[in-house]
Amino acid sequence: TAVCHPPGTMTVPLEVKCGVLENVWNHLMITAWLGVVHIAVVVFGIALWCLPNPVACFVLATYAVAAVWPIAPPYPSWGVRMAHAVTNGAVKYFPATLEWEDYDDYVKGAESGVAHLIGLEPHSVLPLSIVTFGKYFYCSPDTSPRCVYTSRGLATPVLFHIPFLRQLWTWLGMDAISKAKMVSLLNDGKTALLIPGGVAECLAMKPGVETLYLRKRFGFVKVAIQTGARLVPAFTFGQSETYNYVRLGPPVCSNKVVELVARVLQMAPMAFWGKCGTFLPKQVPMRTIVGKPIAVVKNENPSDEEVAAKLEEFIDAMERLHETHKERFGYAGQRLVVL
Repeated sequence: TAVCHPPGTMTVPLEVKCGVLENVWNHLMITAWLGVVHIAVVVFGIALWCLPNPVACFVLATYAVAAVWPIAPPYPSWGVRMAHAVTNGAVKYFPATLEWEDYDDYVKGAESGVAHLIGLEPHSVLPLSIVTFGKYFYCSPDTSPRCVYTSRGLATPVLFHIPFLRQLWTWLGMDAISKAKMVSLLNDGKTALLIPGGVAECLAMKPGVETLYLRKRFGFVKVAIQTGARLVPAFTFGQSETYNYVRLGPPVCSNKVVELVARVLQMAPMAFWGKCGTFLPKQVPMRTIVGKPIAVVKNENPSDEEVAAKLEEFIDAMERLHETHKERFGYAGQRLVVL
């Protein structure tokens, strides 16, 4: 059995201000993480415009190779180092913190081979707080507990069809979400992290209200029961303030059309902007609190009633997390709505 060495809470003190050079570096790391799509689209467009220039042909050929190049482990050491730098820079950029209500219970379970399925909420425009788990879960055993460093985050598959972005997000500890991948991780006794609200939550969110789309999310709970994985609620305060957005919908088109477009694109049809009107998120402190693991009795063929009851238990735990910690994180007046 691997031995875990509790690192305590992974935090960056909110009152600490970065120096000028460090602040520039953190901005570069956020750009590398979130701006790679914008940069790739611009470069791709320029290359198309410049055809048949040899350099343009080389750039397009590079894109084609990157789109199909295998991203399975082992990962290149330079790619992993880049992911570590992005993770550290992004955590300091906001800054972002990660805390556990019962770290010892989680580690005890992980050491004994018990799988965990972490449901992180809210999704917001972008689930940026997932980066706070990066250094803790997805790095090497030298920088994180040995029993959990092989854990993976699960994200929308569309990200893994985009050249260069697919490589970076894989190195950051992410995989395309699917039932098969989730079951594989949990059957191996690992920890998987997902955003259960997903795209539907993006379509339901409203400014000034923290909206979670969970009451119809039976799938991840059923997988947890089938594999015997403990469910772990996690909630992030501050994330919903990182971007402004305008979403497609009435009166331009009906909500049914929006839902159809979202299913096809596997993302919410919206325009969003952050710092100075750019893709950079606003530097709003993000505080993530991970709740106590919820015990699950393994049942490979659970009834609908059993799944519904466990989902309700998960929702209750998420609501308790929000109500318990919102005042100390500066959100005493925040209203939570669970759909």
